[in-house]
Parts: sequence; structure tokens; C-alpha cells
Amino acid sequence: MRKIITCIILLQSLLLCSQSQEGIDADYELQGYFKNYQEFDLDFLEKKKFKYIRTINPTRGGFEFERMLDNNLKQSIYTIIVDHPLGRYSRYKEYKVHVFSKQDAIICLISYEAGTGNINSYFDYEKLSTHIELHNKLYETNFRISDFVDQLKERKTYGFSCGYSPVANEALQHGGIYLDNIRNATYFRKWLKSFNPELQAFGIHALERLEEKEKLPLSPLEEKLIKHIKTRNSTILICGGCVSFPGKLYD
Repeated sequence: MRKIITCIILLQSLLLCSQSQEGIDADYELQGYFKNYQEFDLDFLEKKKFKYIRTINPTRGGFEFERMLDNNLKQSIYTIIVDHPLGRYSRYKEYKVHVFSKQDAIICLISYEAGTGNINSYFDYEKLSTHIELHNKLYETNFRISDFVDQLKERKTYGFSCGYSPVANEALQHGGIYLDNIRNATYFRKWLKSFNPELQAFGIHALERLEEKEKLPLSPLEEKLIKHIKTRNSTILICGGCVSFPGKLYD
């Protein structure tokens, strides 16, 4: 156990050391723009002049897709590639940016830097809290804003055996949790009630599979939520083997 803890601390130290001052300055400058989340505009961002950022790379990132979530909340997903100086050279930082709006007014922005795991979120507390209260009422949950950010901070992909070299006949799993194991039912029920549509899709797949093969009964609430999620049919990121693409799962 001590060796594991030591390794974790060492990896964290290496990660911190790997971030140059130039990268930190570039991140600080970008977050300064994101703080005015209600004015987020990708075209403006790509043209904006910064002190520490050389360019917002338009060819390696940009708009990914958008979808409608519960209660008419629209989620727009972007990849933002920031080029910044590193001595005589350049280095890039990649951000997944999730913008949430209602009636064309932005109420939340989540910035997730995959390389470091850094998360920054900016939101209208009252409006986002109202959305979460509606979610809690429908799903019978007790989520807070921190749960909303945590569940939607990174882009997930729905699918199995994904990648350039998928393993044939590999057991169905997500995040190391096997979907055909009845002992994992607690995870699947949590996924079903998540803010994240991809997690909800994994939850539906697993619960319906266990109901069919293991005779694990669905509760009335679970049946209602599965019907609701399928009717809503939000666009999700679907694995197509070597590629992923946004699409409707329940057409």
C-alpha cells in the first residue's frame, strides 16, 4: 500500500512539474475568458488576441455537437486547442468545453483539461440550481451542482470493444465494471439517474440485460425512467469501432 501511495504522489509531482509557466499563464488567460461564460462565442474566441496564447487552433478543434437534455437544457460540446509558447517552440493544451443554455441564454460552462484533469466551472447559481431541482424530482435523487459538473465534465463514448484494435468477444464493461454481473446492479441504477446521457445509456443496457438474463426485476421508477430517457432520445457519442460519432441510440 505504501508503494502505491508513493507512486501516486510521484506521478502527481511529475504532472505538476511538467506544466511550464507558459502553460500556466495560457490557462489563466483562457479561464479569464471563460469566466464571462454568458458571452461565450467560438468565432470570437478564435479571433481574440491574447498575451500568452499564440492561437486558438481552429483546425484541430472546434464545435463537436449539441444535444437537448432534460427540461430543455441544451448542451453544446467543443474541443478547444490552445497553442502557447514554450521557449523557442510551441506546445498545445486541449480542453473539452461544455456550454449549457436555456432559451438561448448560457447558464453554465465547464472547462475540462484532459492532460492535467483540471476542471473549471462557471454558472448562474440560481438557474442551474433550478435545473438540478427538477432533475432530483424526476429521478428521485439528491444531486448538487458539484455532481452536475463531475458527471458532465468530460466527453464519454457509448459502446463496447472500441478502439483501433478491439478484442473480439470481450466481456461487456464500462470503466472496469462488467455489465453482466448482477452484483454491479447498484452502479447501473446510479448511471440510469445520472445527468450524463452516455452513462444513462450504459445503465439502461445493463439493467435490461440483467432483467432478461438474470431475472432481476426493474422497479416502477426504473421502468418510468427508461421510458423517459428513450423517448427523450438525446444525441450521444456512439462508438463505431475505430471511430466515434454523435447519433441517436433509440431511433
